[in-house]
Amino acid sequence: MKKILLSLLLINLSVLVFALPGFNSFIQDKAGEFVYYKDSSFARESYIGLLSYDANTFQIRYYAPANSTNGEKIVACLFTIEPGTDTFNMTGENVIIADYNDKEDIEIVNYMHDLLYELSARRINVGSLHPKTEGYINNTSLTDNGLKVKNNYPQFGGDVVMFYDCMIPFFNLKRIEDHKGKAIFECVEIGKISSAEDKLFDRYVKIPEVGKVKINSVKPKKQESFDAVIGNQKIKLDSSWVAKMSNMWVQNDDAIITMVTYDTPAAPDYYNEYSILRSLLESKDDYYITLDKCDVIFDKKNMRIYSEQYLANAGKIYYGIKYLTLNSNKQYDYLSFAALKATYLIKRSYYDKIIKSYSN
Repeated sequence: MKKILLSLLLINLSVLVFALPGFNSFIQDKAGEFVYYKDSSFARESYIGLLSYDANTFQIRYYAPANSTNGEKIVACLFTIEPGTDTFNMTGENVIIADYNDKEDIEIVNYMHDLLYELSARRINVGSLHPKTEGYINNTSLTDNGLKVKNNYPQFGGDVVMFYDCMIPFFNLKRIEDHKGKAIFECVEIGKISSAEDKLFDRYVKIPEVGKVKINSVKPKKQESFDAVIGNQKIKLDSSWVAKMSNMWVQNDDAIITMVTYDTPAAPDYYNEYSILRSLLESKDDYYITLDKCDVIFDKKNMRIYSEQYLANAGKIYYGIKYLTLNSNKQYDYLSFAALKATYLIKRSYYDKIIKSYSN
């Protein structure tokens, strides 16, 4: 259990980076990263996923969960591209999941093929995209951050607004809204697989709701308190928390807190913040994170991240709070808290008081 909780807290800034043809990404994409979009142009609930294996090998996948009238549907294609060119061009394609006797599957394959070329061409037309790009909304919220670009896109009903955000891998596309402001194509998950055998990308998994829980229904007994200190970071805990490492404290199998200080490599303004944010919001290590269950609050040099993480194979839902602050030494102070969501809810005031005691 403690190993499970610990994996929720780590920042992974791996290498093997690249960019799609025709434009330079502010944050280069990494091998193994993926993105899922909810595509409301279909009559049934549908998702489109894109996964990178390396700089020129990808998978695009259609996934529709089972409903009362239809079974689960998956259509998937592997394809290769020529990196480093001015335009997006497939050099090879292999349909790996599809029923060739099903007309709908063939139409979906063609749709995904066209979608890749369309999204690429529109992203190339945007040009340079970074937090200092004119019109880019920065450091407001996870929903609002980014650049709005008006477009005409017949597949999505004509006049649309396309929202681009450096944090989103590949085409940097966060969502497409119709002329009424309704999201019709929206990023719902970003993630990273650890190997070719990793099944995290196989289907889009929603985080289920926790059963009925009475907020603050448990009031922990008052216990002797102490200050947990790492460098200039400090948080007030009580004797129910046990130190497992010099910078890690656990409370039974329910909750865990870590504090770390990270050096920041020399980089353009906002690069480190956005790279870390992408990493923290990615599904990985058997945990699913969906963007509708996340919130990010930017406050000067402080970034606060609230998210739910779902360990599907154990049926466990965790609630996490992470603070990232640039300190006076140009390093990042990092506080991470994670707890079983039901436990967090029934002792919310208790846990919130602990988080509020944090200082750096």
